[in-house]
Amino acid sequence: MSVLRIYFSSLWRDSASSCAWALCDDHGVILQSGADTLAAMPKGHDCVGIVAPDRVLCVAAKAPPGSRRRWLTALPFMAEEYTLPDPEENHVVPGPVQADGRIMLAVVDKLWLRHIVEACRIQKLTLRQLLPETLLPGPQLVERNWNPASWVLVWNGTSGFVRTGAASGMALDNGDADTAPLVLRLCLDAAQASPPQEIEIRFSHELAEERRILPHWNLLPVVTVAGAVWDWRNAPLHGDALNLLWGDFAPRTKFREWWPHIRPAIGLLLIVLAIESIGVNLEWAMLAAQKKTLTQDMERSFRAAFGDASTLVNAPLQMQRNLSGLRHAAGLPDDADFLPLLDSAAPSLAMLPVGSVRALHYEAGHLDVDLRLSRRGDIQSLGQQMQNSGVKVQMGDIHEAADGAEARLTLLPGEGR
Repeated sequence: MSVLRIYFSSLWRDSASSCAWALCDDHGVILQSGADTLAAMPKGHDCVGIVAPDRVLCVAAKAPPGSRRRWLTALPFMAEEYTLPDPEENHVVPGPVQADGRIMLAVVDKLWLRHIVEACRIQKLTLRQLLPETLLPGPQLVERNWNPASWVLVWNGTSGFVRTGAASGMALDNGDADTAPLVLRLCLDAAQASPPQEIEIRFSHELAEERRILPHWNLLPVVTVAGAVWDWRNAPLHGDALNLLWGDFAPRTKFREWWPHIRPAIGLLLIVLAIESIGVNLEWAMLAAQKKTLTQDMERSFRAAFGDASTLVNAPLQMQRNLSGLRHAAGLPDDADFLPLLDSAAPSLAMLPVGSVRALHYEAGHLDVDLRLSRRGDIQSLGQQMQNSGVKVQMGDIHEAADGAEARLTLLPGEGR
């Protein structure tokens, strides 16, 4: 996956300012590079911002008592004595804790940082990390792998910056081939308790090769050695590097970035669901209207046959009962009588082994048949067979017995009634 690196120098002000950039692959190989405004840079890549050394101040402060969560809100005030602006104007990022208990802090102007984040958002550049260049050169970016006996100094012939620890370093003032920068000498004086054994000088890639001559800073108390050429465009970037996009400036999660792309599909899906819901409700409304119409038709038929004086509660059931009463009054059998029910079930019962029918009980149009068969499946098959012959069957629970299975089948008039 390609990564777009953008260098924000101290001259950057807004989206109209030009920035150096480099598009690199997973192995740090530079695919493209240039210097353009944010709007003209390649899109569709995760972005890593590199902040110039003179824009980030690295200081060590004593952590206040209490839990880490409580004193994180006091970070701007912890760095107050090292900065000129008001604490509210500084964005302070906590770094690793040193051996003496002090915590390293990276301080950057909050308004300037907000302009960077907002400009990248407007130009649709997904800014994932914003790293101080001061803390990039060296063997590793974690404290346990940093060699305290060696400092790394990046030099362009007249100025540069020095990294003095895992999360410490600073920009240097001017110097030349014979005179070391004053800031470097002050740093060495401040580190007398644990001075470095050597300073590795790495020339900037922008410096012409013929000018990459090791300076003769004989007045320094440590030796200087030549290191590899420094190029921020393909410098190793580690996941645990000190990221200035912390706290209120933390990058958005992947889901929130993908949301604008999937929002049209989600909206379309919601519209389809709404249409489906409306269609289902309309269908239920139509079926309810049809049921109401059928009920009204049955009530009219009932009153036309039996008069308006009758109290009508359930037209179909009352119609069946009245018709059954009329048949009985005329000496005719009804489907719900004992003999018609037994007659409809007789063909199926006659196929059973002798003694399978244990008892018969008839009451109010229901014929209960107590059965005992050798297997549970035989009872289920018998019930299905009766259903197929036009008898409505209600099957009770099947109980296991010593010599088979027992159940009660309730026979009702067929579905046609």
